[in-house]
Amino acid sequence: MDTTKWKRSARVLPLSLALAGCMSVGPDYKAPDSPVPETWRNAPEASSQALSPAPAAWWTVFGDEALDSLVSRVHANNQSLAAAVATMDSYAAQLNMTRAEWGPAVALSGKTGTDRQPEAVHAKTAYPDNPAWLYDAGFSLQWELDLWGRVRRSVEAARGTLEASEQDLLDTRLSLEAQAVSEYIQLRTLQQQIAYAKQNAALQEESVKITHGRFDAGLASELDVHQAEMNLAYTRSTIPPLEAEVAASLGRLSVLAGELPGALDALAEPAPVPSAANLPDAVPADVLRRRPDIRAAERRLAAQTAKIGVAEGDLFPKFSLNGAFSLSTTYSDQFFQEPARGFFLGPAVDWTVFATGRLRNRVKAEEAAARAAAAAYRQTVLAAFAECETAFAAYRGAVQSLEERRRSVEAARKSVELAAHLYKNGLTDFQNVLDMLRQLSGYEDSLAQTQGAVASRLVDLYKAVGGGAAAETAPAAAEEPAAEAAG
Repeated sequence: MDTTKWKRSARVLPLSLALAGCMSVGPDYKAPDSPVPETWRNAPEASSQALSPAPAAWWTVFGDEALDSLVSRVHANNQSLAAAVATMDSYAAQLNMTRAEWGPAVALSGKTGTDRQPEAVHAKTAYPDNPAWLYDAGFSLQWELDLWGRVRRSVEAARGTLEASEQDLLDTRLSLEAQAVSEYIQLRTLQQQIAYAKQNAALQEESVKITHGRFDAGLASELDVHQAEMNLAYTRSTIPPLEAEVAASLGRLSVLAGELPGALDALAEPAPVPSAANLPDAVPADVLRRRPDIRAAERRLAAQTAKIGVAEGDLFPKFSLNGAFSLSTTYSDQFFQEPARGFFLGPAVDWTVFATGRLRNRVKAEEAAARAAAAAYRQTVLAAFAECETAFAAYRGAVQSLEERRRSVEAARKSVELAAHLYKNGLTDFQNVLDMLRQLSGYEDSLAQTQGAVASRLVDLYKAVGGGAAAETAPAAAEEPAAEAAG
Protein backbone atom coordinates (compact mmCIF):
# COMPACT_ATOMS: atom_id res chain seq x y z
CA MET A 1 0.00 0.00 0.00
CA ASP A 2 1.33 3.44 -0.96
CA THR A 3 1.31 5.46 2.25
CA THR A 4 2.64 8.60 0.53
CA LYS A 5 -0.83 9.57 -0.60
CA TRP A 6 -2.17 9.10 2.91
CA LYS A 7 0.57 11.32 4.31
CA ARG A 8 0.00 14.00 1.67
CA SER A 9 -3.75 14.04 2.33
CA ALA A 10 -3.24 14.09 6.08
CA ARG A 11 -1.15 17.27 5.89
CA VAL A 12 -4.34 19.31 5.72
CA LEU A 13 -5.43 18.08 9.16
CA PRO A 14 -3.17 20.27 11.38
CA LEU A 15 -3.94 23.35 9.28
CA SER A 16 -7.65 22.63 9.42
CA LEU A 17 -7.60 22.22 13.17
CA ALA A 18 -5.63 25.45 13.54
CA LEU A 19 -8.21 27.32 11.49
CA ALA A 20 -11.10 25.82 13.41
CA GLY A 21 -12.27 28.08 16.20
CA CYS A 22 -10.68 31.24 14.78
CA MET A 23 -14.02 33.03 14.65
CA SER A 24 -17.66 32.71 15.60
CA VAL A 25 -20.37 34.07 13.35
CA GLY A 26 -23.28 35.97 14.85
CA PRO A 27 -23.44 38.33 17.84
CA ASP A 28 -21.85 37.46 21.17
CA TYR A 29 -24.47 37.27 23.90
CA LYS A 30 -24.64 40.01 26.50
CA ALA A 31 -27.03 39.75 29.41
CA PRO A 32 -29.70 42.45 29.15
CA ASP A 33 -29.87 45.33 31.56
CA SER A 34 -33.07 45.50 33.59
CA PRO A 35 -34.41 48.46 35.57
CA VAL A 36 -34.70 47.51 39.23
CA PRO A 37 -36.55 49.59 41.85
CA GLU A 38 -34.47 50.62 44.84
CA THR A 39 -37.05 49.68 47.45
CA TRP A 40 -40.43 48.03 47.77
CA ARG A 41 -43.39 50.39 47.72
CA ASN A 42 -45.84 48.21 49.63
CA ALA A 43 -43.64 46.30 52.07
CA PRO A 44 -44.66 46.63 55.75
CA GLU A 45 -42.53 48.88 57.88
CA ALA A 46 -39.45 47.16 59.27
CA SER A 47 -40.54 48.06 62.80
CA SER A 48 -43.91 46.33 62.38
CA GLN A 49 -42.76 43.09 60.77
CA ALA A 50 -39.48 41.25 61.26
CA LEU A 51 -37.45 40.25 58.23
CA SER A 52 -35.29 37.16 58.01
CA PRO A 53 -33.40 35.32 55.27
CA ALA A 54 -35.66 32.69 53.77
CA PRO A 55 -34.37 29.11 54.06
CA ALA A 56 -34.12 27.03 50.91
CA ALA A 57 -37.10 25.04 52.19
CA TRP A 58 -39.08 28.26 52.63
CA TRP A 59 -42.28 26.55 53.79
CA THR A 60 -40.54 25.50 57.01
CA VAL A 61 -41.05 29.06 58.31
CA PHE A 62 -44.53 27.87 59.34
CA GLY A 63 -43.01 25.30 61.71
CA ASP A 64 -45.57 22.65 60.78
CA GLU A 65 -44.23 19.09 60.58
CA ALA A 66 -47.31 17.81 58.73
CA LEU A 67 -46.81 20.51 56.11
CA ASP A 68 -43.12 19.66 55.77
CA SER A 69 -44.00 16.00 55.20
CA LEU A 70 -46.62 16.94 52.62
CA VAL A 71 -44.19 19.03 50.57
CA SER A 72 -41.67 16.18 50.67
CA ARG A 73 -44.29 13.87 49.18
CA VAL A 74 -45.01 16.42 46.47
CA HIS A 75 -41.30 16.53 45.60
CA ALA A 76 -41.12 12.76 45.44
CA ASN A 77 -44.33 11.86 43.61
CA ASN A 78 -45.90 14.80 41.77
CA GLN A 79 -46.34 13.90 38.10
CA SER A 80 -46.08 17.44 36.74
CA LEU A 81 -42.70 17.67 38.42
CA ALA A 82 -41.69 14.29 36.96
CA ALA A 83 -42.69 15.53 33.50
CA ALA A 84 -40.55 18.66 33.95
CA VAL A 85 -37.57 16.49 34.93
CA ALA A 86 -38.07 14.33 31.83
CA THR A 87 -38.26 17.43 29.63
CA MET A 88 -34.99 18.68 31.08
CA ASP A 89 -33.37 15.29 30.44
CA SER A 90 -34.54 15.49 26.83
CA TYR A 91 -32.87 18.86 26.35
CA ALA A 92 -29.70 17.53 27.99
CA ALA A 93 -29.62 14.71 25.43
CA GLN A 94 -30.14 17.21 22.62
CA LEU A 95 -27.21 19.25 23.90
CA ASN A 96 -24.98 16.19 23.87
CA MET A 97 -26.16 15.38 20.34
CA THR A 98 -25.17 18.88 19.22
CA ARG A 99 -21.78 18.63 20.93
CA ALA A 100 -21.13 15.44 18.97
CA GLU A 101 -20.96 17.53 15.78
CA TRP A 102 -17.46 18.62 16.84
CA GLY A 103 -16.16 15.11 16.27
CA PRO A 104 -15.94 13.04 13.11
CA ALA A 105 -18.78 10.85 11.92
CA VAL A 106 -17.54 7.36 11.12
CA ALA A 107 -19.68 4.77 9.34
CA LEU A 108 -18.87 1.10 8.87
CA SER A 109 -20.26 -0.97 6.01
CA GLY A 110 -20.03 -4.51 4.76
CA LYS A 111 -21.87 -6.81 2.41
CA THR A 112 -21.53 -10.05 0.54
CA GLY A 113 -23.74 -11.73 -2.01
CA THR A 114 -24.19 -12.71 -5.64
CA ASP A 115 -23.43 -9.89 -8.08
CA ARG A 116 -24.29 -10.02 -11.79
CA GLN A 117 -23.24 -7.28 -14.19
CA PRO A 118 -25.51 -6.40 -17.14
CA GLU A 119 -23.59 -7.65 -20.20
CA ALA A 120 -25.99 -5.90 -22.58
CA VAL A 121 -24.74 -2.57 -21.25
CA HIS A 122 -21.08 -3.53 -21.02
CA ALA A 123 -20.97 -5.69 -24.16
CA LYS A 124 -17.23 -5.27 -24.77
CA THR A 125 -16.30 -6.12 -21.21
CA ALA A 126 -15.24 -9.65 -20.57
CA TYR A 127 -16.43 -11.12 -17.28
CA PRO A 128 -14.67 -14.31 -16.30
CA ASP A 129 -17.44 -15.06 -13.82
CA ASN A 130 -20.85 -13.48 -14.17
CA PRO A 131 -22.64 -13.65 -11.86
CA ALA A 132 -20.00 -13.83 -9.14
CA TRP A 133 -19.80 -13.52 -5.40
CA LEU A 134 -18.94 -10.01 -4.17
CA TYR A 135 -17.21 -9.37 -0.89
CA ASP A 136 -17.19 -5.72 0.23
CA ALA A 137 -16.32 -4.01 3.54
CA GLY A 138 -14.99 -0.65 4.68
CA PHE A 139 -15.58 2.57 6.55
CA SER A 140 -16.11 6.24 5.76
CA LEU A 141 -15.30 9.38 7.73
CA GLN A 142 -16.66 12.92 7.58
CA TRP A 143 -15.46 15.67 9.87
CA GLU A 144 -16.84 19.19 9.49
CA LEU A 145 -14.28 21.83 10.43
CA ASP A 146 -16.01 24.52 12.44
CA LEU A 147 -14.09 27.39 10.84
CA TRP A 148 -16.86 29.95 11.27
CA GLY A 149 -18.19 28.81 14.65
CA ARG A 150 -21.52 27.53 13.35
CA VAL A 151 -21.31 24.37 15.45
CA ARG A 152 -20.10 26.39 18.42
CA ARG A 153 -23.18 28.61 18.16
CA SER A 154 -25.36 25.52 17.82
CA VAL A 155 -23.95 24.20 21.07
CA GLU A 156 -24.52 27.59 22.74
CA ALA A 157 -28.15 27.53 21.60
CA ALA A 158 -28.69 23.97 22.83
CA ARG A 159 -27.01 24.75 26.14
CA GLY A 160 -29.16 27.86 26.63
CA THR A 161 -32.29 25.82 25.94
CA LEU A 162 -31.22 23.20 28.47
CA GLU A 163 -30.48 25.84 31.10
CA ALA A 164 -33.88 27.41 30.44
CA SER A 165 -35.52 24.00 30.97
CA GLU A 166 -33.60 23.64 34.25
CA GLN A 167 -35.12 26.91 35.42
CA ASP A 168 -38.53 25.78 34.16
CA LEU A 169 -38.13 22.76 36.40
CA LEU A 170 -37.35 24.98 39.38
CA ASP A 171 -40.29 27.23 38.51
CA THR A 172 -42.60 24.22 38.33
CA ARG A 173 -41.32 22.99 41.66
CA LEU A 174 -41.79 26.41 43.29
CA SER A 175 -45.33 26.68 41.91
CA LEU A 176 -46.21 23.20 43.18
CA GLU A 177 -44.74 23.96 46.60
CA ALA A 178 -46.81 27.15 46.82
CA GLN A 179 -49.91 25.34 45.60
CA ALA A 180 -49.48 22.55 48.14
CA VAL A 181 -48.85 24.95 51.04
CA SER A 182 -51.81 27.13 50.05
CA GLU A 183 -54.10 24.10 49.80
CA TYR A 184 -52.88 22.88 53.19
CA ILE A 185 -53.66 26.30 54.68
CA GLN A 186 -57.12 26.15 53.10
CA LEU A 187 -57.68 22.73 54.69
CA ARG A 188 -56.72 24.02 58.14
CA THR A 189 -58.87 27.13 57.61
CA LEU A 190 -61.91 24.98 56.82
CA GLN A 191 -61.26 22.89 59.91
CA GLN A 192 -61.07 26.05 62.01
CA GLN A 193 -64.34 27.28 60.51
CA ILE A 194 -65.95 23.97 61.45
CA ALA A 195 -64.58 24.25 64.98
CA TYR A 196 -66.00 27.76 65.38
CA ALA A 197 -69.35 26.65 63.94
CA LYS A 198 -69.56 23.79 66.43
CA GLN A 199 -68.65 26.12 69.31
CA ASN A 200 -71.38 28.54 68.28
CA ALA A 201 -73.84 25.68 67.88
CA ALA A 202 -73.10 24.71 71.48
CA LEU A 203 -73.76 28.29 72.64
CA GLN A 204 -76.98 28.39 70.65
CA GLU A 205 -78.08 25.06 72.14
CA GLU A 206 -77.73 26.71 75.53
CA SER A 207 -79.82 29.66 74.36
CA VAL A 208 -82.53 27.23 73.19
CA LYS A 209 -82.60 25.66 76.66
CA ILE A 210 -82.84 29.08 78.26
CA THR A 211 -85.74 30.20 76.07
CA HIS A 212 -87.58 26.92 76.69
CA GLY A 213 -87.13 27.36 80.41
CA ARG A 214 -88.33 30.95 80.39
CA PHE A 215 -91.26 30.03 78.12
CA ASP A 216 -92.29 27.20 80.43
CA ALA A 217 -92.10 29.66 83.35
CA GLY A 218 -94.24 32.16 81.47
CA LEU A 219 -91.40 34.66 81.32
CA ALA A 220 -90.84 34.57 77.53
CA SER A 221 -92.93 34.27 74.40
CA GLU A 222 -93.05 31.30 72.07
CA LEU A 223 -91.40 33.56 69.47
CA ASP A 224 -88.17 33.51 71.50
CA VAL A 225 -88.15 29.71 71.38
CA HIS A 226 -88.65 29.54 67.61
CA GLN A 227 -86.02 32.21 66.97
CA ALA A 228 -83.49 30.35 69.11
CA GLU A 229 -84.23 27.06 67.33
CA MET A 230 -84.05 28.79 63.94
CA ASN A 231 -80.63 30.25 64.69
CA LEU A 232 -79.31 26.89 65.92
CA ALA A 233 -80.57 25.05 62.85
CA TYR A 234 -78.94 27.57 60.52
CA THR A 235 -75.57 27.30 62.28
CA ARG A 236 -75.72 23.51 62.12
CA SER A 237 -76.54 23.71 58.40
CA THR A 238 -73.26 25.47 57.68
CA ILE A 239 -71.17 22.53 58.93
CA PRO A 240 -71.86 19.81 56.27
CA PRO A 241 -70.77 22.03 53.32
CA LEU A 242 -67.57 22.85 55.17
CA GLU A 243 -66.93 19.16 55.80
CA ALA A 244 -67.50 18.49 52.10
CA GLU A 245 -64.90 21.15 51.29
CA VAL A 246 -62.48 19.44 53.67
CA ALA A 247 -62.91 16.20 51.73
CA ALA A 248 -62.38 18.05 48.44
CA SER A 249 -59.26 19.74 49.81
CA LEU A 250 -57.82 16.39 50.89
CA GLY A 251 -58.47 15.09 47.38
CA ARG A 252 -56.64 18.01 45.79
CA LEU A 253 -53.71 17.50 48.14
CA SER A 254 -53.58 13.82 47.21
CA VAL A 255 -53.32 14.74 43.54
CA LEU A 256 -50.49 17.17 44.30
CA ALA A 257 -48.72 14.45 46.29
CA GLY A 258 -49.13 12.03 43.38
CA GLU A 259 -51.18 9.60 45.44
CA LEU A 260 -54.69 8.11 45.37
CA PRO A 261 -57.54 9.60 47.43
CA GLY A 262 -57.33 8.51 51.01
CA ALA A 263 -53.54 8.59 51.21
CA LEU A 264 -53.66 11.83 53.23
CA ASP A 265 -56.61 11.02 55.50
CA ALA A 266 -54.34 11.62 58.49
CA LEU A 267 -54.63 15.33 57.71
CA ALA A 268 -58.37 15.14 58.37
CA GLU A 269 -57.53 15.44 62.05
CA PRO A 270 -58.09 19.18 62.84
CA ALA A 271 -55.04 21.34 63.46
CA PRO A 272 -54.47 25.09 63.83
CA VAL A 273 -54.07 27.36 60.82
CA PRO A 274 -50.29 27.73 60.20
CA SER A 275 -48.74 31.08 60.97
CA ALA A 276 -45.27 32.60 60.56
CA ALA A 277 -43.76 35.68 62.13
CA ASN A 278 -41.15 36.78 59.59
CA LEU A 279 -41.22 38.01 56.02
CA PRO A 280 -38.56 36.99 53.48
CA ASP A 281 -35.63 39.39 53.55
CA ALA A 282 -35.43 40.09 49.82
CA VAL A 283 -34.56 43.41 48.20
CA PRO A 284 -35.75 44.08 44.63
CA ALA A 285 -32.36 43.23 43.14
CA ASP A 286 -32.60 39.73 44.65
CA VAL A 287 -35.66 38.94 42.58
CA LEU A 288 -33.68 38.86 39.32
CA ARG A 289 -31.48 36.01 40.55
CA ARG A 290 -34.00 34.20 42.73
CA ARG A 291 -37.01 33.88 40.44
CA PRO A 292 -36.61 30.90 38.11
CA ASP A 293 -39.03 32.29 35.52
CA ILE A 294 -36.77 35.34 35.06
CA ARG A 295 -33.68 33.17 34.78
CA ALA A 296 -35.49 30.93 32.27
CA ALA A 297 -36.45 33.93 30.12
CA GLU A 298 -32.84 35.17 30.20
CA ARG A 299 -31.51 31.76 29.14
CA ARG A 300 -34.01 31.60 26.27
CA LEU A 301 -32.76 34.97 25.09
CA ALA A 302 -29.18 33.65 25.20
CA ALA A 303 -30.19 30.56 23.22
CA GLN A 304 -32.02 32.61 20.62
CA THR A 305 -29.04 34.96 20.25
CA ALA A 306 -26.84 31.96 19.48
CA LYS A 307 -29.31 30.80 16.82
CA ILE A 308 -28.53 33.97 14.86
CA GLY A 309 -24.95 32.74 14.54
CA VAL A 310 -26.17 29.30 13.46
CA ALA A 311 -28.19 30.91 10.67
CA GLU A 312 -25.30 33.15 9.61
CA GLY A 313 -22.99 30.15 9.53
CA ASP A 314 -25.02 28.69 6.67
CA LEU A 315 -23.99 31.68 4.52
CA PHE A 316 -20.37 30.50 4.56
CA PRO A 317 -18.82 27.47 2.89
CA LYS A 318 -18.59 24.33 4.99
CA PHE A 319 -15.18 22.68 4.95
CA SER A 320 -14.83 19.09 5.98
CA LEU A 321 -12.25 16.35 6.02
CA ASN A 322 -13.54 13.23 4.25
CA GLY A 323 -12.04 9.80 4.16
CA ALA A 324 -12.93 6.28 3.12
CA PHE A 325 -11.29 2.86 3.08
CA SER A 326 -12.74 -0.23 1.46
CA LEU A 327 -11.96 -3.85 0.70
CA SER A 328 -13.81 -5.17 -2.35
CA THR A 329 -13.28 -8.34 -4.39
CA THR A 330 -15.08 -11.19 -6.04
CA TYR A 331 -12.61 -13.70 -4.67
CA SER A 332 -12.74 -14.39 -0.98
CA ASP A 333 -9.10 -15.53 -0.82
CA GLN A 334 -7.97 -12.10 -2.12
CA PHE A 335 -10.07 -10.04 0.34
CA PHE A 336 -7.12 -8.70 2.35
CA GLN A 337 -4.68 -8.36 -0.54
CA GLU A 338 -3.47 -5.13 -2.14
CA PRO A 339 -5.70 -5.27 -5.26
CA ALA A 340 -8.84 -5.35 -3.08
CA ARG A 341 -7.96 -2.16 -1.22
CA GLY A 342 -9.30 1.31 -1.97
CA PHE A 343 -9.14 4.55 -0.05
CA PHE A 344 -9.79 8.28 -0.15
CA LEU A 345 -8.67 11.05 2.21
CA GLY A 346 -8.89 14.75 1.58
CA PRO A 347 -10.71 18.02 2.23
CA ALA A 348 -14.12 18.92 0.81
CA VAL A 349 -16.14 22.08 0.55
CA ASP A 350 -19.90 22.54 0.42
CA TRP A 351 -21.31 26.01 -0.24
CA THR A 352 -24.89 26.87 -1.01
CA VAL A 353 -24.44 29.78 -3.43
CA PHE A 354 -27.79 30.25 -5.11
CA ALA A 355 -30.03 30.28 -2.05
CA THR A 356 -28.65 33.35 -0.30
CA GLY A 357 -32.06 35.05 -0.26
CA ARG A 358 -33.52 32.19 1.74
CA LEU A 359 -30.52 31.99 4.05
CA ARG A 360 -30.37 35.73 4.68
CA ASN A 361 -34.07 35.83 5.49
CA ARG A 362 -33.52 33.01 7.91
CA VAL A 363 -30.95 35.22 9.66
CA LYS A 364 -33.51 38.04 9.77
CA ALA A 365 -36.09 35.67 11.20
CA GLU A 366 -33.72 34.60 13.98
CA GLU A 367 -32.86 38.23 14.73
CA ALA A 368 -36.56 39.05 15.02
CA ALA A 369 -37.05 36.05 17.31
CA ALA A 370 -34.20 37.35 19.47
CA ARG A 371 -35.91 40.74 19.77
CA ALA A 372 -39.10 38.94 20.78
CA ALA A 373 -37.16 36.93 23.40
CA ALA A 374 -35.67 40.17 24.76
CA ALA A 375 -39.13 41.71 25.01
CA ALA A 376 -40.43 38.56 26.73
CA TYR A 377 -37.59 38.78 29.23
CA ARG A 378 -38.35 42.42 30.03
CA GLN A 379 -42.05 41.61 30.35
CA THR A 380 -41.25 38.76 32.76
CA VAL A 381 -39.16 41.12 34.90
CA LEU A 382 -41.88 43.78 34.99
CA ALA A 383 -44.54 41.20 35.84
CA ALA A 384 -42.34 39.80 38.62
CA PHE A 385 -41.90 43.16 40.32
CA ALA A 386 -45.62 43.87 39.99
CA GLU A 387 -46.38 40.46 41.52
CA CYS A 388 -44.08 41.22 44.44
CA GLU A 389 -45.69 44.60 45.10
CA THR A 390 -49.16 43.04 44.90
CA ALA A 391 -48.13 40.27 47.31
CA PHE A 392 -46.67 42.77 49.79
CA ALA A 393 -49.80 44.91 49.67
CA ALA A 394 -52.12 41.91 50.03
CA TYR A 395 -50.13 40.55 52.97
CA ARG A 396 -50.04 43.90 54.73
CA GLY A 397 -53.79 44.33 54.25
CA ALA A 398 -54.52 40.83 55.52
CA VAL A 399 -52.40 41.39 58.65
CA GLN A 400 -54.15 44.65 59.42
CA SER A 401 -57.55 43.05 58.85
CA LEU A 402 -56.65 40.15 61.15
CA GLU A 403 -55.98 42.49 64.06
CA GLU A 404 -59.37 44.12 63.67
CA ARG A 405 -61.10 40.74 63.26
CA ARG A 406 -59.61 39.58 66.53
CA ARG A 407 -60.89 42.69 68.30
CA SER A 408 -64.37 42.23 66.83
CA VAL A 409 -64.50 38.58 67.92
CA GLU A 410 -63.35 39.46 71.43
CA ALA A 411 -66.01 42.18 71.69
CA ALA A 412 -68.67 39.85 70.25
CA ARG A 413 -67.90 37.14 72.80
CA LYS A 414 -68.23 39.63 75.66
CA SER A 415 -71.46 40.95 74.13
CA VAL A 416 -72.92 37.44 73.97
CA GLU A 417 -72.08 36.84 77.63
CA LEU A 418 -73.57 40.17 78.67
CA ALA A 419 -76.71 39.81 76.56
CA ALA A 420 -77.31 36.27 77.86
CA HIS A 421 -76.87 37.47 81.45
CA LEU A 422 -79.31 40.33 80.96
CA TYR A 423 -81.84 38.07 79.25
CA LYS A 424 -81.72 35.54 82.05
CA ASN A 425 -82.50 38.33 84.49
CA GLY A 426 -85.26 39.74 82.33
CA LEU A 427 -83.39 42.98 81.64
CA THR A 428 -83.41 42.69 77.83
CA ASP A 429 -85.39 40.92 75.17
CA PHE A 430 -84.19 37.84 73.27
CA GLN A 431 -83.62 39.81 70.06
CA ASN A 432 -80.42 41.27 71.53
CA VAL A 433 -79.20 37.79 72.44
CA LEU A 434 -80.07 36.52 68.98
CA ASP A 435 -78.26 39.39 67.29
CA MET A 436 -75.13 38.88 69.37
CA LEU A 437 -75.08 35.13 68.72
CA ARG A 438 -75.40 35.72 64.98
CA GLN A 439 -72.66 38.33 64.97
CA LEU A 440 -70.34 36.12 66.99
CA SER A 441 -70.86 33.24 64.56
CA GLY A 442 -70.16 35.43 61.56
CA TYR A 443 -67.19 37.17 63.14
CA GLU A 444 -65.51 33.92 64.18
CA ASP A 445 -66.02 32.44 60.74
CA SER A 446 -64.53 35.59 59.24
CA LEU A 447 -61.63 35.40 61.72
CA ALA A 448 -60.80 31.86 60.59
CA GLN A 449 -60.86 32.92 56.95
CA THR A 450 -58.67 35.94 57.66
CA GLN A 451 -56.15 33.79 59.55
CA GLY A 452 -55.99 31.57 56.48
CA ALA A 453 -55.71 34.63 54.23
CA VAL A 454 -52.70 35.96 56.15
CA ALA A 455 -50.90 32.62 55.80
CA SER A 456 -51.89 32.31 52.12
CA ARG A 457 -50.73 35.86 51.34
CA LEU A 458 -47.40 35.01 52.97
CA VAL A 459 -47.14 31.99 50.64
CA ASP A 460 -47.84 34.29 47.70
CA LEU A 461 -45.10 36.60 48.92
CA TYR A 462 -42.50 33.84 49.19
CA LYS A 463 -43.45 32.63 45.72
CA ALA A 464 -43.28 36.16 44.31
CA VAL A 465 -39.71 36.74 45.53
CA GLY A 466 -38.59 33.35 44.22
CA GLY A 467 -38.78 31.09 47.25
CA GLY A 468 -35.75 30.62 49.45
CA ALA A 469 -32.60 32.69 49.15
CA ALA A 470 -30.48 29.55 48.82
CA ALA A 471 -32.83 27.72 46.48
CA GLU A 472 -31.53 24.46 45.10
CA THR A 473 -30.50 24.29 41.48
CA ALA A 474 -31.61 21.75 38.93
CA PRO A 475 -29.17 18.99 37.92
CA ALA A 476 -26.57 20.36 35.53
CA ALA A 477 -25.88 18.94 32.10
CA ALA A 478 -22.89 16.77 31.40
CA GLU A 479 -19.52 18.47 31.62
CA GLU A 480 -18.57 20.31 28.45
CA PRO A 481 -15.87 18.78 26.27
CA ALA A 482 -12.50 20.43 25.81
CA ALA A 483 -13.39 21.63 22.32
CA GLU A 484 -16.23 23.79 23.69
CA ALA A 485 -14.16 25.09 26.56
CA ALA A 486 -11.43 26.09 24.17
CA GLY A 487 -13.98 27.82 21.96
